[in-house]
Amino acid sequence: MTLIELMVVLVTGVALSSIISHFVPAIPISLFQIAIGVLLATMGHIDVEVDSHWFMMLFVAPILFNDSWRFPKRELWELRAPILLNAILLVLVTTILGGYAIHWLIPQLPLSVALALAAVLSPTDPVAVQAIAKRVKLPENLLHVVTGESLVNDATGLVSFNTAVKATVAGTFVLGDALLNFAWMTVVGTIIGIVLGAGIITFRNWVSQAGLADVVFYTILTILMPFMIFWAAEGVHASGLIAVVTGGVAAKILSDRKANLLSAEATIVSVHSWEVIVYVLNGLIFVLLGITLPNALHSILKNTAIANWQAFLYGFAVWFIVFALRVLWAYFIQLGQHWHHRQTAVSFRSAIVSGLTGVRGAVTMAAVLTVPTVTATGAAFVGRDLVIFIAAVVVVLSLVMASIMLPLVTKEASQHDFTQPESVTSVNDSDERPKADLSERRARLWITRVGIQQLREMQTEDNRRIIHELISRRQKSARVLRHSLHDNQDQSDFAAEKELELQELALQAQRDRLQQLLVEETISPVTYGVQAKRLDQFEADLGSDRDLVWTKRLKWLYRRLLADIRIWWSDEESDTVYEESGIAKREMAKAAIKALSDFVSGQVGDTVTHRIIRQTAYNLIVIYRYQIEMTKHVPSFDQQEEDDRKRLELELKALSAERDMVQQLYDQKRITRQTSINLRQYINYAETRALVGRNEE
Repeated sequence: MTLIELMVVLVTGVALSSIISHFVPAIPISLFQIAIGVLLATMGHIDVEVDSHWFMMLFVAPILFNDSWRFPKRELWELRAPILLNAILLVLVTTILGGYAIHWLIPQLPLSVALALAAVLSPTDPVAVQAIAKRVKLPENLLHVVTGESLVNDATGLVSFNTAVKATVAGTFVLGDALLNFAWMTVVGTIIGIVLGAGIITFRNWVSQAGLADVVFYTILTILMPFMIFWAAEGVHASGLIAVVTGGVAAKILSDRKANLLSAEATIVSVHSWEVIVYVLNGLIFVLLGITLPNALHSILKNTAIANWQAFLYGFAVWFIVFALRVLWAYFIQLGQHWHHRQTAVSFRSAIVSGLTGVRGAVTMAAVLTVPTVTATGAAFVGRDLVIFIAAVVVVLSLVMASIMLPLVTKEASQHDFTQPESVTSVNDSDERPKADLSERRARLWITRVGIQQLREMQTEDNRRIIHELISRRQKSARVLRHSLHDNQDQSDFAAEKELELQELALQAQRDRLQQLLVEETISPVTYGVQAKRLDQFEADLGSDRDLVWTKRLKWLYRRLLADIRIWWSDEESDTVYEESGIAKREMAKAAIKALSDFVSGQVGDTVTHRIIRQTAYNLIVIYRYQIEMTKHVPSFDQQEEDDRKRLELELKALSAERDMVQQLYDQKRITRQTSINLRQYINYAETRALVGRNEE
């Protein structure tokens, strides 16, 4: 398989995992991606030789750069002490204590090998941390500490790991050389990151001041930054990961100070480009992890010197050692804070949460797979297969345990998506602001109805067809939002029941009118058969809400194909049949509108029930009116351009009304500040979609 074919397969696997996760949200998407990777390796016989250097540069470097760019700088500075303690001291403590504990537990592993295993398992994985942060509501400070340490501890852990591996290969260990190497990698990596990060942003700002406001240039330059920084740092044997993190922080600080030099378009394009790139890279990391697991596990499972159950037991025990060290560390940190600040509470449950968030991931596997097979003397590297096996078990087990235990320990689902850019992360309202009573979904439903009302008020004879089209789109969105709200399930069920009754009423009116058209010889038997079949299928769909959307679409395409074939094979002229079909659709839609209008006119009253019936009937009437307008004529090219201009104008006015309603809801303290931000972004995206590609003179 060529490299291009492999990339297509891997990215397809990432997309497939996203689809599966949508239908099974209780399981983290990273586990699905690992499973897909395992299937590709076992059933697809795909084998990827992971090289630590290109893996770190291609995957880990841009992800760390993106995380450091969007990480809240105030929190990074305020929590610098616990972040650095976890990222440096905790890694060293885990390496030393964990290494001796592993050596005691597994005597066949030399001490240097046990230290190497503990070192590679000590840093948390930034990608895995993001996946966990999306699923549970972690304490805000803990979330920032865990995410912040994951930006730095990779370098500490990997330096310790490489030092232990080199000591095993050489057969000697010199503490002074190890400390000097660690200092060089850290200090020089930090300097290179700051210099290059600030230098590239300064160059970008200089280009902007010179008048080159090119969006593509800005985006490409930003995307290339982590690769250039990593490559430069690794070229002088410094830590490329530390350089990328410090470069991202420095670049972000300098970029914010000169934010006025960068156009809004360039900012939006750059941010969304990074979102797509990071999402794909995150998924590819776990798919590659799944691909490497079978080969990593194969050797140890075939080894007769150690039983399979014993190997798995070792993996579980090592995970527990690393987990326990992290829990105890977090607990003693709390005791220290309580000793200095008496108001700080000590919670062992919080320490357990901190331990569970210490998830290991693909960085661990990428590093452990680089363990050499032989030492400097030509002898086999003792315990290499067992080290790889234990690391793989710990990686998967940490993900599974965090997924299972964190929701139980925290007992609260998260509304915070830490994978989003800093611009859309949660913004807390002030303490004096009362709690808002409208959720984001209910507020979206509210503003959607405002947009519909604004369109109704702008309706004229000339724009009626376009108004019906725009209202029909918003009604579909409103229907989805209504069904997703569970706070008033009885009312939602009642609305769904009445909608079904009204649809059946309109369907019967269409059948009666279609029969009349046949008796009056307005349409031919072929046209009657085609339209009757369409009504039959529509009636069947009313009772099959459990069908998936894609299943219904396939059925619709199948019915459309059969109808076209039937018309083509008929003795009647195709143009005549199509013309009669248009007449039949218009007449049936008029009959449905009349039936719905007559029914609503008999509903006298202003109760909740009457309002639901009237609103549901009106929504259906708009859909039938839109069908009538669509079958009247095929507009010319000039008419289509005129319709596009009208559609854009009406859409922008409706969005403006929705934006005003968001401000009103916030001023009335009905929604939180974060909800208002999310709603404004939703409207802005809709407005951008309507304007994209417009170039009117």
